[in-house]
Amino acid sequence: MLSPRARHLLRHPAVGVLLVYVVGVILRVDYALRLHRPEAYISSDMSLYVNLARRIAFSDEPLGPWDVTHPLGYPGLLAYLISGAGSLARAAHFQIVVSALVPLALGLLGWAAFGFGTALVAVGVGSLYFPYIEYGALFLSEIHFTLWLVLTFAALFAARNAERFGPRLALSLAAGVALSVAASFKAVAMFAAGVFFAVDALALLVAPPGGLAAWKPRLMRWLTRGLAAAVGAVPLLTVLARVCTRANRGKFCMLGKMGADFLLGHYGRIADMAWAPDEGHDFQFGSPSAYLHHYEPHARVPFSIMDNEANRAEAWRWIFAHPGEAIVLSLEHIYDAFFGAAMWPSFGYPSWPLAQLFQYLFVVFLLGPTVFACARVLRGGFRAFLTSRTLLVLSPVIGLMVTIAMATGEVRYRIPFDAFFIVLTGALATGELNRVEVRASDLAPTGTPDRRPLAS
Repeated sequence: MLSPRARHLLRHPAVGVLLVYVVGVILRVDYALRLHRPEAYISSDMSLYVNLARRIAFSDEPLGPWDVTHPLGYPGLLAYLISGAGSLARAAHFQIVVSALVPLALGLLGWAAFGFGTALVAVGVGSLYFPYIEYGALFLSEIHFTLWLVLTFAALFAARNAERFGPRLALSLAAGVALSVAASFKAVAMFAAGVFFAVDALALLVAPPGGLAAWKPRLMRWLTRGLAAAVGAVPLLTVLARVCTRANRGKFCMLGKMGADFLLGHYGRIADMAWAPDEGHDFQFGSPSAYLHHYEPHARVPFSIMDNEANRAEAWRWIFAHPGEAIVLSLEHIYDAFFGAAMWPSFGYPSWPLAQLFQYLFVVFLLGPTVFACARVLRGGFRAFLTSRTLLVLSPVIGLMVTIAMATGEVRYRIPFDAFFIVLTGALATGELNRVEVRASDLAPTGTPDRRPLAS
């Protein structure tokens, strides 16, 4: 017979979440090693990453502009993992480990942002969320980016919660390091962090209770977090910029073909674009969303894909010539990221039913509750929303929306940021969103705390 204490512990929700997490790990192992082996799906971007990794690992040939179209974090990691025997097996196993760590990172983010209940929900949902299982079984940067993106913001929220200077400084430095690692996989991490700090600064501009005496320490804490995060991010970003610029013949770059992405997304309703060959290296890219929209025209430009200045200039020329179309295309990119049919490349694989099903589940069970949560906070007034934890949790998503409006949009780009929808939905489901927002509310105009609940 179990003791009353043991029975009480077994009834704790954490036990059920642990079981769900174990099931999620088993699913990841079975999926990546038996059902959907990543070695069998090497094409397009996967082929680009693997081939570049093999060159880095086994060739002394210097990098050229054609090698830095994408951030170098993932091919560099692959090169390390395949060094020696050259087998991709170790890389596939490492992908499974990273995929299994994502739900735990989600738990840290939920705990730092709202509380332990939210953390449990985030771990449970993340364990069974098919996109995180799928990208753990493909040689793409998405699953690695997801892990480091979530860790970045978990550390930023923990630093924001810290009352003592030492922990706040250490957590901010850790957030900066994690941010630089995330950016080495995808540049959008930098925009997400920038919007996070901008939203946090906006909350400072809304006069806090107590006037200047309360405003100054909040500003100092904000500056401490921002400067420490920048210090943590600089070393790796400096290395990336140096390597990318050298490979790009001295033309500054850090995180890939951002100018070309801007042009691809603002050149009309095209299927794809071909750039001028560079020493025999041809590049032709198109957005999966353009394929799903059945866009047919093929564009060609007379300059290199890594000539960021020429790409940006041509994009602005087209935008000024077609301002209305440019605005509609930018809105279309955002729509495609949130309401597209399914994520690439899964919509072309046997796993397409699950990919499409989880896109529907995202809209109904993550996006819908997130909108509802925002509406609940807005009931307290616009000022309450601007200073809310809800808006701060969604700030990385705003950064994502800005970047895809500027470039191209597809469901795959949004998947790493689904972490923030999962956390916010978990906070809504557990009631921690209501408790955090009420606890964090400023003083009412009368000078007394406003303790009215956010929902009846």
